[in-house]
Amino acid sequence: MTGHPKLELIDIEIVRGHRTLVSGLSLILDTPQLLWVEGGNGIGKTSLLRTCAGLSRPSSGQVIWSMSRTSCKAPDCVSFLPASPYAKSGLTVKEDAALWGADLTAVDMLEHTQTRTERLSTGQSKRLSLSKLMADDKPIWILDEPLAGLDEAGRSFVAECLAKHVSNDGIAIVASHAPISVEHVATRRLSLT
Repeated sequence: MTGHPKLELIDIEIVRGHRTLVSGLSLILDTPQLLWVEGGNGIGKTSLLRTCAGLSRPSSGQVIWSMSRTSCKAPDCVSFLPASPYAKSGLTVKEDAALWGADLTAVDMLEHTQTRTERLSTGQSKRLSLSKLMADDKPIWILDEPLAGLDEAGRSFVAECLAKHVSNDGIAIVASHAPISVEHVATRRLSLT
């Protein structure tokens, strides 16, 4: 990861169907920090995250990504982890990780290298996905419900990964029903209602 990231939302409106999910949202993330996006089911958390990641366009408003004050495109500076972990079915963990250049040691998955990805538990799948996020080495991480289905050890591991990312001058945006508690990390809270 090189450079200083910045994500700016300017008067964002997100409409799905005939329903306005987000309206008039403006914020700037320009220092290493974690933004916790909270709200009930169907309130627009995933839609907002996808907009921040450049995967969806807002109905109106603007999303600006930059590195060291130079404008960039989302794929150059953002990594997105969806709520459902992604892995190539039919491959072993080792084969899937190799496609990304991911380090299985970093996520404590070496004992599962020969396991088929479709046979992984929720926690193991999320660890594999986190290894890909780390290998992608983008300064802005956007994670949708990374704590869902995890035990306490899994939640602690996600918190450790987030803390390391932010301490390396990264920005993390996390949608979660559960409170995000990451020690020694500046955390902002955005409640969608």
